[in-house]
Amino acid sequence: MQQIFFYFWELCLLRESPSRIPSSLYVLGSVAIFYLLVALTTISLIQPEQTLGGAFGSVTVSLLIQATLTWGLLLYKGMSNRYVATLSALLGTNTIMLLIQLPVTLTLLNAENQNLTLLANSVSWVCLGWWLAIVGYIYHKAINISALQGSAIAFMTELLGVVATITLFPTS
Repeated sequence: MQQIFFYFWELCLLRESPSRIPSSLYVLGSVAIFYLLVALTTISLIQPEQTLGGAFGSVTVSLLIQATLTWGLLLYKGMSNRYVATLSALLGTNTIMLLIQLPVTLTLLNAENQNLTLLANSVSWVCLGWWLAIVGYIYHKAINISALQGSAIAFMTELLGVVATITLFPTS
């Protein structure tokens, strides 16, 4: 388990390639379950007013959008055989980024100190940029597009996911 974590960490540092992940449904399923657990925990802590069904629906909708768009890109480029490894890489790195972002987001929501809030807000923007770079890099390696194009696709995918989840699962 530690090796898998360090592999995804190296991928977050843009030192590894998503092609090194075994293209196995078992690996994808394991990474997806861990991602779902972390994402549900994160949503529950950040949005306590959200019901469990709403949190699960939000995570599921975002995951389906990312999975569908990734599959479509790979299919369009004629590389659909890379889908399982690419999606595993996306979910594994997203899990790590969620774990990094969680204390920052909780600080933003709960801190009363103006300087601490300013620092957390800055770190949050850095994390967003880092996440876009990671996904752009994964798409670059998996789909043979530029990292900038991959980052733009990642941004649009995240934006679409946020709009869909806010529309389908509004919070008070």
